[in-house]
Amino acid sequence: MITVLVLTLVAAAYVFFYAPRSYMASTVYVLVTPRVPSTEEMRTDPALASANSDNPYLRSADSSLITQVMATKLSSSDVVDSLRADGLSPDYTVTLPATTGAGQLIRMEATGSSPQLAISTAEALGQHLTAKLKDAQKVNGADDRYLFTALQIDPPSKATEQFSSRLRSMIVVLIGGVILLFGAVSIARMLESSRAARKDAADKAKPLSRRRRSDDRRAAPAAPSVDDDQEPGADTALAAKAVEGRKPKPSVATVHDAPFLLPQHELQDLSFEERGSDVPAKR
Repeated sequence: MITVLVLTLVAAAYVFFYAPRSYMASTVYVLVTPRVPSTEEMRTDPALASANSDNPYLRSADSSLITQVMATKLSSSDVVDSLRADGLSPDYTVTLPATTGAGQLIRMEATGSSPQLAISTAEALGQHLTAKLKDAQKVNGADDRYLFTALQIDPPSKATEQFSSRLRSMIVVLIGGVILLFGAVSIARMLESSRAARKDAADKAKPLSRRRRSDDRRAAPAAPSVDDDQEPGADTALAAKAVEGRKPKPSVATVHDAPFLLPQHELQDLSFEERGSDVPAKR
C-alpha cells in the first residue's frame, strides 16, 4: 500500500509540474453586412444595375444565418485535415458569442502545446473563415459588393496557459492510483489467505515431530523402577499386593458392638438364640 501510494503521489507531482503544457489563443471576427446600392444610385449608374446581387444570405430575414453557416463549415473535417497537413493543432472550438440584436460575431479558440502553435492555429482559422465566407456567398455568382465580409476585431496576440489541462491529467493519475491501490490490497489479501490455507493443510498432513513424540513420552506415567539392591521378583510381589488391595474386603458381621469375622456358611449353622447371644458359639 505504501509503495503504490508513493508512486501515485510522485506521478501526480510529475504530471502537474513537468508534463507537457497546453496553451490557448483566441481571435474574434465580425461579419459586416454589405451596403446595398439604392434605386437612385442604380438608375444613375448602369454598372450598379447590371451587377449580380443574387446572394442567398443577403436575402435572408435572419441576419445571423451566415454566422451559423460559417461556424458549421469551420467545424468540418476538411478544415481539421488542412490544419494537420500544415503542422498546426487540430484542437480548436468555434463559438458564437451572445450579442444583442443580430448576432454577427464568431469566436475561434485554438489550443496547442506551445504559445506559438496556438497563435498560428488561430490565425489559420481566420484565413479559413475568410475563404469559406466568400465561397458560400458566390454560389449564385453574386458580385463582390453584395457579399458579407469578415473583419477581425480581436487578433491572437498572445496565448495563455491552460491550468485546467494539467489539473485534469493530475486527477486522472490520482484516480488511477486509487484504483491500483485497491487492486493491490485485494491481491495481497488473496495471496495471504491462500498462503495461510496451504500452511494449515501442510500442518495437518505433517507427522509428529521427534520433539513432539519425546514430549508425549515424557508426559506419560512412568513404570515402576527396579532397584539394584532389590531381589528379583520383588516388583511382582508389589504388583500382587496392589492388586490384592484393590480386591473387595470380606463382609463384617457385628454382634452387640463386637465385630468378628465368620464365614457365611458358619453363620447359617447357628440357631437364632445362638446368633443373638453375647458369646459367639459354634456348633
